[in-house]
Amino acid sequence: MSSQSEKSLQYLYARIAGLSYIIFTVAGWVKVFILNTRLSDIGTIQTNGMFANEIHFRLGILAETVMFLGVIMASVSFYIVLKPVSKQLAQTTLCLRLVEIIIGGIAVVVSMAMLALSSKVSLLETFDPEQLRTIVVIASSFRVPAYEYSWISMGFAGVITFYLFFKSRYIPRVWSVWGILTYLSLIVYPLVKLLKPDLPREAMYVLFPGALFELGVGIWLFTMGIKNQEIAVSSRHNGPV
Repeated sequence: MSSQSEKSLQYLYARIAGLSYIIFTVAGWVKVFILNTRLSDIGTIQTNGMFANEIHFRLGILAETVMFLGVIMASVSFYIVLKPVSKQLAQTTLCLRLVEIIIGGIAVVVSMAMLALSSKVSLLETFDPEQLRTIVVIASSFRVPAYEYSWISMGFAGVITFYLFFKSRYIPRVWSVWGILTYLSLIVYPLVKLLKPDLPREAMYVLFPGALFELGVGIWLFTMGIKNQEIAVSSRHNGPV
């Protein structure tokens, strides 16, 4: 592939990565801030069913699926954009993102299993609503940890990704530094929660600037693309003087 063709491909995939970031960030915000995906209280199961709002729970699964499809798009796109900077590190981020997608995919499957358990006729005939709710709650207990521990591989992938952006100057370095700090917080939070299980839920607010970053850098990449230039210092030293 010619140098010009490779640069054109990088421009295209930088914009695709930006669009992917916008898609999965908005999908995540919709799930967290708009949809009510909680289980019903025991006293309201007979009236409301297993979920406080079953339609919202189903839409939440759809939002989760869209999120991880967006992650796949972004991961492949970043690999194509950053491969000329360091093929080995770009491959490493792709592998780390694959781990994130697998663990996150397990969380989505658990959500689907909760929905299936709540409506399976044979179970409804065998268990009373309280017992069935207990089964669904047990299944639900695997969902949040799966998401949170997927953040560790996501964090390492993000740190490497925006280190490569910092090195290449494809985007303003302020975005790269913000990205590195954002993804470091995604590594630290689940590790702290592992050591301190009773960590207050409010501690998650430390991740909010990261969500703003993903939306912001997604809009930047989608609208502005990347500034392609000579990358490695070695190319300057090894070239003709």
